[in-house]
Amino acid sequence: MIQESEAEPAAESAAAAMGKLTEGQVMAKAHSSDLENVKKLNCWCGELTDVSIFRQMPNIEVINVSVNSITTLEDFAHCPNLAELYIRKNCIGDLAEIWYLRNLRKLRVLWLADNPCAAGDHYRLTVLRMLPNLQKLDNVLVTNDEVNRAMEHGLDLAPPIASLRWQANGHIAKDKDMRDSSVEISLDETNKIREELGLKPLPVDKLSPAKHRTGSSKGRNANILTAVLTLIKELDQDTLEVVANACKDRLESL
Repeated sequence: MIQESEAEPAAESAAAAMGKLTEGQVMAKAHSSDLENVKKLNCWCGELTDVSIFRQMPNIEVINVSVNSITTLEDFAHCPNLAELYIRKNCIGDLAEIWYLRNLRKLRVLWLADNPCAAGDHYRLTVLRMLPNLQKLDNVLVTNDEVNRAMEHGLDLAPPIASLRWQANGHIAKDKDMRDSSVEISLDETNKIREELGLKPLPVDKLSPAKHRTGSSKGRNANILTAVLTLIKELDQDTLEVVANACKDRLESL
């Protein structure tokens, strides 16, 4: 484990001042000249919001980014050798973010406490249901009995949907553009979801134009439906079960 008391470098780049972890900072902290050679990194208490640099660090094994302002776990999904992740006291609000860690087969230690997502009653059991290979969660050892209870009582979370985050960031097309460019919007939404699942993007000719609807809401729903139906063909049984449960929960809430 990296000690959080290690001193931070005195010099901070302009990008760091904006909350982005840069390649130069990583090199300085890790005393390395190549991102792929970095095995451990301590960026504790750095006011970070953007750690997308980890997407370029496939061999990283231990990451400490506690006490920052990180809002998503998505960037860590690109670190297949990650064994320990310390990310307490950040801004992870949605517990479904742990879905991004599900394929990190070497992950054994996760410290996620003191994030907003950790406040729920079923937090620990839900994390262990999604990540049953963890040996320690929030500095507490995981037992076999606890994992068994997690499989029974932990919440079955649906994956975060990239298109929803994309829309929330203000990149929704204007209503007129949506009506005039239904194919492009459907394809874009589909490929963003496919990227989340590690699938290759679809070419334009794979989607047919959705029929125009009166009203932007109906047009948008048609686009999303086209994207979802196309994506379903690519999913395996486990992922389809997640989608089915999410659909069931949604129908019950209507």
